Amino acid sequence: MSTRPLPLTLLIVLLILLGLGGIGGGVAMFVDPSGQSMGLPSGLLDGLPISSFILPGMILVSVMGLAPFMIAWGLWKRLPLAWGAAIVQSIVLILWICFQIFLWGNPIILQIVYLVWGVVILALCFLPGVK
Repeated sequence: MSTRPLPLTLLIVLLILLGLGGIGGGVAMFVDPSGQSMGLPSGLLDGLPISSFILPGMILVSVMGLAPFMIAWGLWKRLPLAWGAAIVQSIVLILWICFQIFLWGNPIILQIVYLVWGVVILALCFLPGVK
């Protein structure tokens, strides 16, 4: 069995953790569509065409939850499309957080963490041994 380069292993771990966070956050939004149990302000959705956090929860579960798991599995199995999918996932994460900051203004620490997380995932994709 061949060993995986450290950057590839780190990329897989970061994708798995992203998936866990996406599923956890999305499920929390399903359980409490108001977002209050997550500490989200009640007026956060004012001016948007949605009235609950169900749709953002669905996006979190699918795009930030299940997709990173599938990409991590593909990287582990060294599937050809997984590298490109990891790049797309990182860009989607970065854009998702930038969209939130654009909508609501001053970022919170969690948004900064996920923004940096997306940049780190993107950078790891271009290190030797990952592609």
